[in-house]
Amino acid sequence: MILLAFGVLFTAILHLVAAVPTLKARLKAAVGDKAYGPVFGFASLLGIVIVVLGWRASDFVFVYDPPEWGRHANFLLTLIAFICLGIFIFRGSLRQKLRFPMAIAAIFWAVGHLLANGDLASIILFGGFLAYAVAHIVIGTINKVRPSPEVRKGHDLVSVLIGIALYGVMAQLHGALIGVPVFQIG
Repeated sequence: MILLAFGVLFTAILHLVAAVPTLKARLKAAVGDKAYGPVFGFASLLGIVIVVLGWRASDFVFVYDPPEWGRHANFLLTLIAFICLGIFIFRGSLRQKLRFPMAIAAIFWAVGHLLANGDLASIILFGGFLAYAVAHIVIGTINKVRPSPEVRKGHDLVSVLIGIALYGVMAQLHGALIGVPVFQIG
C-alpha cells in the first residue's frame, strides 16, 4: 500500500502545480514552454501507472461496510465525473461555468467509489484524490485560476457526449485496466 500512497501523493502534488500559476510559470521556464506539456504528460502518466500498480499490489484490508445503495450511487456519481471530464477536455462555456471541471470530476469519482468500497486501499486511493481535488479548488480559487478564456461553439454538447462515451468505454475496460470488473455477468 506504500506504492499506492506514493502514487496518489505524487499525482496530487504534480497536479496541484496547475492551481499555483507562479509555480507553474517557474516550472515552464525551467523546462521550456515546448517541453512542459510533454514532460507534464509523461509525469502524469507515470503517476497513474504507479497508482494502478500500487492498487493491484495492495492486499484487501476491511475497514467499513459500504451502504447497499453505494454501488448504484457510484454508477451515477462516476457518470457525472466522466461528463465533467469531457467538459474539462473541450473548450465550451460549461468549462468556464464549472471553473474546475477536472477537480469536480475527481470529487464525484472519489465519493462514488468511497460509497461502493470499504477497504483500506480504497480509502487511500479515493480519499487521497478527494483531498487533492478539494485542495485544488481551494488553492486555485485563492490564486484566481480560471480556465482558458477561449470558448468554442458546439463544445458543450460534444463535451457531454464524449464524457458519456468515455464512461461507457471505462466501464468496459475497468476489469482489464484496474483489475476490478464493473459488471459481473453470470
